Amino acid sequence: MQLQTNDFISDLKKWQHRYMNWMQMQDYSKNTLELYDRVVKQFVKYSLQYQDEMSLKDIRSTYFSEFVSFLEREAYESGKKQNRDGKYLSKSTKDAYMKAIKSYFTYISDNNDDLYTFDRYFRNAKIRDKSKPEEKMKHLTDSEVEGLLNQLKEDKANKDDYNSYRNSLLIKLMLHAGLRISEALAIRLQDFSTDEDENIYLIQIFGKGAKEQTGYILKQHIQEEINYFIEVAKLDADEFIMRTKNNARLDRRSAFTIVNRIYSKANISKKGLHILRHTLAMHLTNMNVNPLIIKKMLRHASISTTTIYAKASNSSISKALKTT
Repeated sequence: MQLQTNDFISDLKKWQHRYMNWMQMQDYSKNTLELYDRVVKQFVKYSLQYQDEMSLKDIRSTYFSEFVSFLEREAYESGKKQNRDGKYLSKSTKDAYMKAIKSYFTYISDNNDDLYTFDRYFRNAKIRDKSKPEEKMKHLTDSEVEGLLNQLKEDKANKDDYNSYRNSLLIKLMLHAGLRISEALAIRLQDFSTDEDENIYLIQIFGKGAKEQTGYILKQHIQEEINYFIEVAKLDADEFIMRTKNNARLDRRSAFTIVNRIYSKANISKKGLHILRHTLAMHLTNMNVNPLIIKKMLRHASISTTTIYAKASNSSISKALKTT
């Protein structure tokens, strides 16, 4: 069977289904089958936050290590009590979870038509004993956001070309409007409109299954870029903005490389595309914006997804105490 398609989560679920069917044919106990099924489902859940920037072939050792840390956070957030070592999951439990996910990926390695294997990545996967379960999803700090925006401004001033404005709009759509990378890559001029509030652009977005949604962004964040594509590049309203010098559609892998390169120029050590969407969510949460508004802005299917960002931090606790 083909290793992967263009949908990371669908690929994981496809292999999950085949793997569990195979497991049920083996001589495993009911408890083992339930454990392995649960761990693989949790792995898919963990991967949802990276669905727009990852593929099976992008997985490396650190992805498995971070997954185990995710499980520790899940245990913490579910109210599980610490053991005598101050951990929410014991070392033996973490080892069992890692064994389960290794079994899943060994099955994928042995059964894909591409002859692609993951064995080498498990040799370097480490279980971190000093994980912080209360740690939030990675996001940019205020100073990092400022540095990133300054870098985009500098690139436009120095290069003044299509790519510099394209890169700036791409990043700002994720950072200020919370678009997923797949949504930002499909943007066209005709997707921007206004209603009674002329300070805001409404962004027409077509998600999976061609479901139409609406994104929101302040005009001031992207007006310079929009003007460039209308007045200088003279794009037609129905043309895709995110394209290469050869007029081909910019793909996710190229976008990942471009954005990480800009991070590096801005002296930001973090990587990834979805981190920009997380940054908007964390900013809105720290500004005490109503979770229902955040849910609408980020187009979450469930409020439970939105509340992931609302875990109390030391700074938010300090701020709350000062108001009492």
